[in-house]
Amino acid sequence: MNKKLQDFANAIRALSIDMTNEAKSGHQGTPLGFADVFSVLFNEVLNFDPMNPERDRLILSAGHACPMLYSAIYLTQKTPLSLDDLKKYRKFGALCQGHPEINPELGIEMTTGALGQGIATSVGFAIALKKKKSKSKVFVIVGDGCLMEGVSHEAMTLASKLNLDNLIVLFDNNDICIDGHSSDFTTDNVSRFKAYGFDVFEADGHNYEEIQKILNLAKQSPKPSFVSFKTKIGYPAKISGTSKCHGKFVSDDEAKELRRSFGFSENPFEIPNDILWEKTKRKQEIKSKNVDNGKLQRVINELKEEFLKNQESKSTRELGGIVIERVCQEFSEIIGGSADLSSSNCTISKSHKAITANSFDGNYIHYGIREHAMGCIMNGLAIEGFVPYGGTFLVFSDYMKPAIRNAAIMKIAPIFVLTHDSIAVGEDGRTHQPIEQLSSLRLIPNLSVMRPSCDFEVAECFEIAINNRKTPTAMILSRQKIDSVRKNNGSENLCKKGMYEVAKFENNCKSKISIIASGSEVSLALKAKNEISDLDIRVISAPCLELFDQQSDDYKKEILKGRKLFIEAGSPDLWYKYKTQNDDLVWGISNFGESGTASELFDKFGFTVKNIKNILEK
Repeated sequence: MNKKLQDFANAIRALSIDMTNEAKSGHQGTPLGFADVFSVLFNEVLNFDPMNPERDRLILSAGHACPMLYSAIYLTQKTPLSLDDLKKYRKFGALCQGHPEINPELGIEMTTGALGQGIATSVGFAIALKKKKSKSKVFVIVGDGCLMEGVSHEAMTLASKLNLDNLIVLFDNNDICIDGHSSDFTTDNVSRFKAYGFDVFEADGHNYEEIQKILNLAKQSPKPSFVSFKTKIGYPAKISGTSKCHGKFVSDDEAKELRRSFGFSENPFEIPNDILWEKTKRKQEIKSKNVDNGKLQRVINELKEEFLKNQESKSTRELGGIVIERVCQEFSEIIGGSADLSSSNCTISKSHKAITANSFDGNYIHYGIREHAMGCIMNGLAIEGFVPYGGTFLVFSDYMKPAIRNAAIMKIAPIFVLTHDSIAVGEDGRTHQPIEQLSSLRLIPNLSVMRPSCDFEVAECFEIAINNRKTPTAMILSRQKIDSVRKNNGSENLCKKGMYEVAKFENNCKSKISIIASGSEVSLALKAKNEISDLDIRVISAPCLELFDQQSDDYKKEILKGRKLFIEAGSPDLWYKYKTQNDDLVWGISNFGESGTASELFDKFGFTVKNIKNILEK
């Protein structure tokens, strides 16, 4: 038996027990049972060097096993992670969180809480490395939970279709879930991945020679690889191999016994110095090149000038397509895609080139009907420095919500293009008409939800989304055609303010009211201003509430002064926070839609000048 590998594995076991016992919280089963595989991976196979762009990528999809990852990273001595950091595991403000997300400086590429997210995101990493022409590999650690989540099927079938031979899935096959033996209620994952077209390998997860041999074979495979390591969860603790091993189960007394059996001091967090790697001089990380902001602004201003010369009525999804085509021609960092809705989302153009198994030089991914996997893969691309966008219908954002949330948590910036933004979807009926989706997206912290109202706003919102590298964007676009609400151009990006004045008060003696709206309802507000003669109406466009909330108190007071009517063809709930006086009014939709034309539905649900007049006169 290789003593170096055994000691490293036992050090992972000891530290993982110490961390979770100190925190009185966490998961010990996988860190103990998979430690032997992890030892071989770090010592013999993985190119682990956080500051090296040509490093291998390691993704812990089974994020509950993070004590194993923290322990191994500490033992390498290649990062600032210290023993004191391990002692603060799961404590408030500590580096070692309960389910870490991303920390490049510590060598944490991505680690997930929600099962399935990591294995799906690994496909984005693999595509990104192919585009960079890197020889690095993507290793992703999964358990039964990750493979039971449906997104794993979405992602792995696409990985096979693209023949991602740089992707290696390492399965901790311990046959244990919280509710018992996973084989009682899951599939044969070895047969499953063979059916996908992966190169499939099996090995004893406690035999070092076998582990190393199989990992080297997987690295040389001309196809994506799946390695099933048969392990014993919680090994070598007393209750190993049982479903009781998922949480914290090793007592302080048993921890001392195990440490003595490893040849270590029985004191927590004491590791023999000869197990630690020699400290290495840290290299300066090569940063991914960002989009040239000055060039992007020039491109957007050119588009705005073109829109000004040709102000024909178009849907904001069509306008989005025009902007997308132009920026993709100018910036190779931008990678598009759609969940089998390219023409409906207007996310593809004649100048796009598809990414395929035979060529990764393109800039467009046909994801197929895989909304959840699409969102995860976009996250992987974003982490690797690309600017990914991907389209589906707004109502289907529910399928990809975990990926959107993860992007917001990790402070990365994919652009989720969500079209068919309201009941104006029309004849498709209530199943396809989003009502609550706008509000649910706006409730996600660090997500910019942008609903532009016209050509200028579409261009400006895309400029903001592409420039902002720490905040993901949900770009909400219409199916129905709308008129431009701005008749002159300027270099200032007004959408950055979140809300801004489109039409002023006329300064007459009539009763004054501000109508604040987003998207297509801004055109309705302008129509109301022109047709309701007995009121002096000011119109405010609200393309992004999150950006508005970041403005100065004085600016917000100016926008929200006086009596107001808020209009949006969706759930009205979040608009109430902007009420500043008792006679402010909110008009939205609190039930599901119907089948019918867009005009019929807007009439039925009260999005008409006549109804606005009735509301204001009550």
